[in-house]
Amino acid sequence: MMFLHGSRQAVVAAIVGLVITVTAFSYLRYQENQVVHDALEAETYSLQRDIRQSLVSHLFVAELLAREWERSDLTIKERWKENADIVTLYYQNVQGIAWLNDDLNIELIYPQNEQPELLGTSFSKTSLVGKLEASEGNRHAMMGPAGNLGRISSDIAIFVRVEREQNPGFLGFIISLQSLFSNVVRSNISEGFQLSVRSEDDVLFQFAGDSSLRDDWSHYHSLQLVGNSWELSVWPTTNHLEQLRGGISVAALIAGLLVTSMLTFVLYILGQSRFKAQQLADSNIELYSEIDERERIEKQMAYLAEHDSLTGLVNRNALKRILGEWLETESPHKKAALLFIDLDRFKEVNDALGHTVGDELLRRVARRITKLAPKSSVLARAGGDEFLLAIAEPDSRESVIKLSEQLLQALDTHFFVDVYELFISASIGITFAEDADFNAEYFIRNADTALYQAKEHGRNTYKVYDKAIHRDLTKKLELVKRLRHAVSKQQLTVYYQPKVELSSRRISGLEALVRWVDDDGSIIPPDEFIPLAEDTGLIIPISEYVMEEAFLQLKQWHDIGFEELSIAINISGKQLHLPELVDDIMERVNEAQIPPSKVELELTEQVFIENIQSHTRFMHSVREHGMSLAIDDFGVGYSSLSYLKNFPVTSLKVDRSFVKDLPHNEDDATITQAIISLARNLNIQLVAEGIETEEQVEFLLQRECSTGQGFLFSKPVPARQITQLLQQYKGLIPIQIA
Repeated sequence: MMFLHGSRQAVVAAIVGLVITVTAFSYLRYQENQVVHDALEAETYSLQRDIRQSLVSHLFVAELLAREWERSDLTIKERWKENADIVTLYYQNVQGIAWLNDDLNIELIYPQNEQPELLGTSFSKTSLVGKLEASEGNRHAMMGPAGNLGRISSDIAIFVRVEREQNPGFLGFIISLQSLFSNVVRSNISEGFQLSVRSEDDVLFQFAGDSSLRDDWSHYHSLQLVGNSWELSVWPTTNHLEQLRGGISVAALIAGLLVTSMLTFVLYILGQSRFKAQQLADSNIELYSEIDERERIEKQMAYLAEHDSLTGLVNRNALKRILGEWLETESPHKKAALLFIDLDRFKEVNDALGHTVGDELLRRVARRITKLAPKSSVLARAGGDEFLLAIAEPDSRESVIKLSEQLLQALDTHFFVDVYELFISASIGITFAEDADFNAEYFIRNADTALYQAKEHGRNTYKVYDKAIHRDLTKKLELVKRLRHAVSKQQLTVYYQPKVELSSRRISGLEALVRWVDDDGSIIPPDEFIPLAEDTGLIIPISEYVMEEAFLQLKQWHDIGFEELSIAINISGKQLHLPELVDDIMERVNEAQIPPSKVELELTEQVFIENIQSHTRFMHSVREHGMSLAIDDFGVGYSSLSYLKNFPVTSLKVDRSFVKDLPHNEDDATITQAIISLARNLNIQLVAEGIETEEQVEFLLQRECSTGQGFLFSKPVPARQITQLLQQYKGLIPIQIA
């Protein structure tokens, strides 16, 4: 009888233990899955935003060009080719431009040699035709299927009505969605995520190598713009799913089974009835606690649907809904203002100090903004380091601008997080409801556009949305056109600046630098066109040209007897995204027949600390192929010292800002001494930039810095002058040359 009684206790204990274990495992598994869903939601939102911004930029340009045509005294045909050239040069996703007359007949097509049979025919019957026929009085762009103007069925068309006394009609951009999605996704998708874009049942674009989890783990988001809708789905790879989950639930399951087994054995041995009663009571308590916890989680999920989990603020979707409600009502809400706030240099904090410090900084920023926000306002976290402050009833435009100035001042003051004293700043874009035609989506878009202008003007400032912003775009397009022309007409040339052994004044190597020679013979400074080349992707062909020219020139110098010379090539951050970059460099090295050991690749300190994981693979590959690796502008950042010891760097170039005031500036002298000591201890070669005086040379030699470059020895000059110098003085720098 006692045995039976003990057996009953053991059975009850086993069941209760298994229930608790399975419940705990299920709950922890749910939490892990929630982490995965949150990550998918964040990635989906980020990609949706980037795709939307890309599409919106095409809408802006179409509207801007249409309005300019309305004001112009020139005919459409007189402006046609010039404007089409500029648009297709800058917007690579625009594969064609069309002009429809008021009867929707196709009158002009660009490029002219494509689909000439369509001229004089009607634009095919698509959903877009109805919008065009009913577009009288509509000043905004309309979007839909490209029909017979497209190359494939997924192509879309953007049309804007152009009201002219003579020859009114519709200006249309034919856009390849596949190209647009590919360009946006490949530049912005995070590692471990995959996606597809659908229109109804058709797959427009897919970026995936592992589709095994697509059906079970896809996070869907409707991408809507100007009456058009696509479905964006994002899912993780198998490896990334396990990384996001962690292993706590499995560990809890194993631990729970072990504990249950042990407890069952003990209860079977003891066989005490009161223990059975106590166990049942404990089970009831756990069960009630679980019910309460589930109710709490359900409430939390409903809350999180419209709130940011980190700061507790409403999210972007909730704010968009609120703005829509405001703008549907009568005044005074239609006087509403919107501030788009983006933190400057926040990524540096995350990379250097980790996400824990970064998250706490975001919470403190949110509290600081809230303290200054008016009562009739709503603060939302748009995502990442972006905030949206909506003001329902501002006193005036001037009061909104004054508030922006107060916010900039408040955010430019230090933050104390744990043991760190952090300094950041912010950029703010300001817009008003009336400038957005009282449309919530345009409201946020205009604020984002103004924010972009603020960042373009040096950050830590604000800009008010103005339609004149679009005129800056035209100027930028013209400069892009000139730069593309310069690349195609080989108006770019390569100059060389010697690197000199300070003690012997012997030239040990040369740095290759690109220069733009304009039609009038003047040299356009690199700081004017290099950032533009970075933004437009032209830096890729420019860098390839510099490498090819520099390697061939080095081969010539070797052939005339200067085999010890090396060449330094600057690598852009854009190039590091190319998967076969090292192979391409080595192909050019082999074609020029120069030793890889005489090639040095230079990365700026800022590029060096960005995307550490991917850049690490690049740096190790460079060293494995026998090339050298240098960090340029060293010392201007604050993150590099923590990474330097882990990377195969062969050379550091001390930034000229620390050298120019040597030896008289004590702070610069101290910093330079520290960098020299660091390089010596790590067995890394040191090169001082910006040397202009003999005093600087003496200071550096005394501290065992053996190599430098600067105007004291030579400015960057054409290859022929370097050749003359080498041959005349046998590789020495006797005096400063022009």
